[in-house]
Amino acid sequence: MAQVGAYGLALTGPVVELAVALLGPAPSMWPEVRLEWVPPLDDPPEQGSFSALASLLPLLSGGHAAFDRSERVARFHKPHAPDGHELAHPCLSAVGLVFARWDGRVALHAGAVIVDGVAWGVLGAREAGKSTTLASLALAGHGILCDDLLVMDGPTAFAGPRTVDLRPEAAGRLGVQAPLVTVRRGERHRLLLAAVPPETPLGGFVVLGVGQEMSIDLVPVAQRLGALEAHLTLRGAGLPAGLLPLIELPMWRVNRSRAWADLPRLLDRLVATVAA
Repeated sequence: MAQVGAYGLALTGPVVELAVALLGPAPSMWPEVRLEWVPPLDDPPEQGSFSALASLLPLLSGGHAAFDRSERVARFHKPHAPDGHELAHPCLSAVGLVFARWDGRVALHAGAVIVDGVAWGVLGAREAGKSTTLASLALAGHGILCDDLLVMDGPTAFAGPRTVDLRPEAAGRLGVQAPLVTVRRGERHRLLLAAVPPETPLGGFVVLGVGQEMSIDLVPVAQRLGALEAHLTLRGAGLPAGLLPLIELPMWRVNRSRAWADLPRLLDRLVATVAA
C-alpha cells in the first residue's frame, strides 16, 4: 500500500487501512505517526491533558486517544476498532492537532478552500455555516483542502481527509446528489470530496458570520491575531510560535444573511474577492 496521510502526517499501522479511501498521498518528507487500536482505559479521566511529551484527549465518538511524542504513536482506547469514517473524523483530527503543536505547526479549528491554486482558511463560530459554505464550494467545483482542522507550517497548508460533514437540513437545502454517509450517531451527513494536492500555498483567511445583510470586509491587521487565536485547537497550551506571522496574510470578514437563496451570490463574491 502506498503511504497515505493527512494534516501533514504520514500515517502507518494496520488501522490506517480502514480509511485509505478517505485519505490522500503522503509526500516522503512528511513525519510519520503510527496509529494503534487498544482496549479502553480502566479509569479514564474526565478531562484531557497535554504536555511536551504526552497527551490524552477524549474523542467525540467515545473513548480516548493517547499520544506519545517520543514514540510518535497515537493509541485509540476504544471497545471496538474505529471504522474508516470514524478514523477519518474525529480520530485523525485529534492526531493532527496534537502532533501539529509538537512539530512546531499551527492547527486551527477551520476548513479551507482552494481558489486558483491557493488555500484560504475558512473560520467560523458554531453555526456560522462553515461546513455548509465548504460543501457549497465543493459542489460548485472548488477543491476543499479540509473541513474541520486546518494545519499549517509557515506558508504551507496541508490536506485533511476527503470528507465534509453537514447537518441533515443543510444537506437537504443544498440539494446534495452525491452519495452521503450518515455519521456521528446520525447527527451528520458526510459528503465525500474530490482529491486535492497534499500541500497548498496559504493565501489568507475568511471569517464567517451572520448579519442582516451580505457583506465582505477586510479585517484590520490589529484584529487578526484575536480572530486566529479564537480558533486555536489547544487553547490552554499557549500560542504556537508560527501564529503571529499569519496576521500578515489577508483576512476577510464575510457576513451572510440566513436566507438560503443568498448563499450562491455570496459565494460568487467570496471567490472573486480572494481571487483578486
